[in-house]
Amino acid sequence: MKKEINVEGATVPVYTYEEDGKTVYEFDTSMLGPPEPMVNALAVLKLLNSKNTKVVMINHKKPMGLLEKVEDKYNIEIHDYDGKYKIIFTLK
Repeated sequence: MKKEINVEGATVPVYTYEEDGKTVYEFDTSMLGPPEPMVNALAVLKLLNSKNTKVVMINHKKPMGLLEKVEDKYNIEIHDYDGKYKIIFTLK
């Protein structure tokens, strides 16, 4: 069951839930333009503090600037998601 949480610096709702033994933090910036997707991603990525957590971002396009900025610290998976992109971040 998804539960909305407050994340400092985020401008969109952020939800948390459990999936396969991991805590997931999910947010959707698909209706926003730059710089909001990056601003929200950087705020939510601060919650990624163990191998048992992951961050799921839904966006209308691949956020290339964000990916280049954080790729050294996080594993990143990108999936097509109903005409959008689902980007999954985990700690390296």
